[in-house]
Formats: sequence, C-alpha cells, structure tokens
Amino acid sequence: KVSRAETLPPRVEATSLLNVSMMQDRFLPLALIIAGCSWITLGLPSSPASLAATCLDGEACDAGSGLGLLQKLASPSTAGQTAKLSRADAPLGTRAAEARKGALDISLTPCTPEDFASKDLDLIVYGATGYTGKLAAAYLAKGHPRHPRWAIAGRHEEELNELRETISSGPADRPTVLVADLQDENALRAMTSRAKVVLTFAGPYRKYGGENLISAAIATCTHYADITGEGPWKAEMLEKHGESAKARGVAIVQAVGLDSMPADILATRSAEMLASDGFGPPTDITVMWSKFNGLMSGGTKAAGEDSMLFGASIPDKAHTFALAPETPEEARLDSVPGGVPAHLEGPSLMGYDANFSQFTVPYFMGFLDGPTVRRSLALTFPGAPIHFSEVMGQSVMTEMAKFFTDPMMLLDPPNLDPAPGEGPPQWVLDKGGLAGQGLAVRGAPHAAEARLHLECHGDPGYAATSKWSVEFAVQLALEGPKDGAGGYLTPTLALGAETLVQLLSEANSGNLCSFWEGSAQKPEGQEGA
Repeated sequence: KVSRAETLPPRVEATSLLNVSMMQDRFLPLALIIAGCSWITLGLPSSPASLAATCLDGEACDAGSGLGLLQKLASPSTAGQTAKLSRADAPLGTRAAEARKGALDISLTPCTPEDFASKDLDLIVYGATGYTGKLAAAYLAKGHPRHPRWAIAGRHEEELNELRETISSGPADRPTVLVADLQDENALRAMTSRAKVVLTFAGPYRKYGGENLISAAIATCTHYADITGEGPWKAEMLEKHGESAKARGVAIVQAVGLDSMPADILATRSAEMLASDGFGPPTDITVMWSKFNGLMSGGTKAAGEDSMLFGASIPDKAHTFALAPETPEEARLDSVPGGVPAHLEGPSLMGYDANFSQFTVPYFMGFLDGPTVRRSLALTFPGAPIHFSEVMGQSVMTEMAKFFTDPMMLLDPPNLDPAPGEGPPQWVLDKGGLAGQGLAVRGAPHAAEARLHLECHGDPGYAATSKWSVEFAVQLALEGPKDGAGGYLTPTLALGAETLVQLLSEANSGNLCSFWEGSAQKPEGQEGA
C-alpha cells in the first residue's frame, strides 16, 4: 500500500501545459488515453434551451426588474395548467426603480420557514425541453414515491405543453407548465416564488443567463440546483452570490449531476468514514474510476466550448482552489485541479497504483470535480491539509472497448457531432454505466484507510445524471439543506454524504446505484446497478 503522507513532499507541482491538454481532452475524443478504443466523447452534462432576449409579451426586456413581485405574485395555477409569467406579474416603471433601490436590504433578510412552507410547488424543472431536462421530467412523470408537487418550465410554451402530453399518462399526473425567459427577471422571480427548489438544465449556463435564475432564487427564498460543469462560471457565482445566499438561508448547489456529485460523494464519505475513528481526517484521498461507458450531447459540447473560452486565462493553481477560498495557504497541497496521485515509484500523473492494483491515468473530468471536492473537504475538515486526486484505471479501457463493440454501434450509431438538443441514442442511455471507488488514507502515527465503492446504471452524463439530480432536488425540497444551512454548497455539504449514499441506493426502486465499503467486490445479493 502506498500512502502519500509517507512518500510525497508537501507540494506536488505539474506543468500547466499538461493540465491544459487534459482540459482539451475533456471535450475531444480520448483516443490517446483509451488504448484499444477508436474514440470516446464525453462532455459537460448540461442540456441547451433555446433562449432569446425578448420578453414573453413581445416587449423589450428590462434587465432591471424589481423585487415588488415578492408582494405581488402571479396567481398559483392548479396542477396541469399553464402559467405564462411576464412583466404583468411584476412591478413596472417607478415601482421597478423603487424595488431595485431596496433590493440589497431584501436580499439580506433571512428567509423564514414560512417562506418555504408557503410555496405551492416543491420543485420546478427548468430547461425541461432540452435533452437532459426531458429525461429528468420523464423520470418524475413515472411517479416518484415521495409525490413531489412539480412543474416543468422554460421559454417555449408550445414545446413545454407538447412535452407534458408526451410524458403524462393521464390528467392526474400532468405537471404544471410555467413559461419564463431567462432574460426577464420579473418573470423568473414570479416563477421561482412558487417553488421550494428550482433545478435547471438550461445550459450553457453562463452564456444563456443562468445567473439571472440564481439571483431570482435567492430573492424569492428558493433553493437552486444545476448540473453545470462550467468551472470558471461556478467560481464567479460563488464570489458574487455566496454571501447573499448564506444570509438568506438559500442553498445554491451547482454540479449535482455527473459533474461532480459522484466524485463528491466518494471523496467526502470515505473521508468521513476514516475520521470516525477519532484520530482525525485523512491526509490523502483518491477517487479512481474503473468503468465509464457513455457519450456526449450537443448541449454538453456547447457548454464545454463556452467554458473553455471563458476560463482560458485562469492559472491551474487558482482554479484548483477556486471553490475553496477558505483553505489556508499551508493546506493548499495540490497545484492542479485533478491532483497528482501517489504511484508506486512516486507522485506522477500516470503510473502503477498499488492502492488499486491498476495502472492509472488522469481522469478527464478531474479539473471539474477537483474544485468541488476541495470545497467539501475544506468546510468539512477546516484547515486540514488533504491531498486530493482523481484518476481512471486501466479497467476503464477494457470496459469501454466492450461497450463500443456492441452490435448496436452498427445498428444505431451515435452522432459524434450532436447539435444542441441532441444526445446519445436510447441503447447508450440504457447500457452505459459508471463504477469507481473513493480511498481515504491517513499516515502515521494513526495510519488507516477507508474505501467506498460505487456502481451506477445508465449513461453517466444523461440517463444517470437526470435521475441523480432529480433525487437530489426532491430531497432538498422536502427536507431542506443539512442543518438548515444556506450559501454556496456542494452536493455533500447541502444534503450530507451519508444521506446521498442512502438516497441514491434507494432511487429508481433500488436499480440506480449500489454502494459498499471495504471489499473490491460488490457483496452478493446487494440490489442496485
């Protein structure tokens, strides 16, 4: 066994050039990494929404709408009806100016339990007509065992109504339809005022005005969640809205899909398991993926391109701790977002890892997951110097080679250059999967380790992400954030790592994910993926 605490120097430096190439590989075919496979394309799991800058009633949008709709909201619609939210539902003219003048005071007033309890909806799925949004809406429409009150929302009323008819089996299970433009702050706030949680799939988030939805959520005491992988934009949202969300008691939770909830769960929960012996947190955490079968959507491609352009000038070290500014300088042990693991012959990006009995290489989404995980660790174990790295083992190559030689590749080949709104064919959604483990290690004098394994069914970026994010949002809506805390949170900070393990283990009638501790083999008879 190799412990970083015993073999590594306090800091591990790596070249920016290599990290840039890792970022590029995140969106390009991974032929140079995955030997034996001709291609793999996987990107940031987000789905596009066709969003325009005109308001719903045809007037020019006024970016400076006010908060008067907190007192004057659109009349609640009954389940199955359509509510078109426009400027008529919000203050205009001098009322808007007055509301803007008092916005700061209102935004820092703590939300009360009554503010959340008074909502007529538990959950809004925004961007529901995009590729992943449709999957999420269909999952909810099957009948969630916790029976949340929910709505689908977006800009195009006709498409939303068509989606409702497609996913509903009868009048009783039809979701409410809400229409609001991301460029119309009044409409957004009238919409978010009705729900405890808004879960949005409308990406690329930065490009299409996702910040407006975050602002609306904070203003109207509504928790917010998305599946973005746009790292630089996330750091900007933390800086701009973290404190106001905390003051309001509103949870802003980004990355509740493939980016970056699985890694966050494995890293944080394995660390908690180790620290439960009373001898302190780990000194080293590694997340190793052993299986990754999935493809890319058009929305993912667009989000990746926008994110890379937006964050191209951010140095590796700044990006590594961009979501964990609370980390003291002496505890900032990693210099690249994906980390550098301890291999048999010392720290290196590639090599044989005795802890996993596999040759490992950098995980192509490590630069996205790393900052999120470090925020969880920084706030769970304040001031603790913890190395984190994320890799994929040689078994990923073996599993992917089998996946890409499936006969369906010839019968129903995927589009390698999907347009926005397009994604992997159904067979990929069904046959895809994800497996990995989190290893937390503590060096002498109280050396110990803890392992948590995960195996999930379905294409990780879409089939699984749509279900993970819905389960997260339903739990957040019905139970609220852990300890009632608001602010800019990670998935594990918002709900708790142990809660998420239980939640995903039970989801989809126990057929979504399996978790187990210690042994590398799944216990016999365990249900799940």
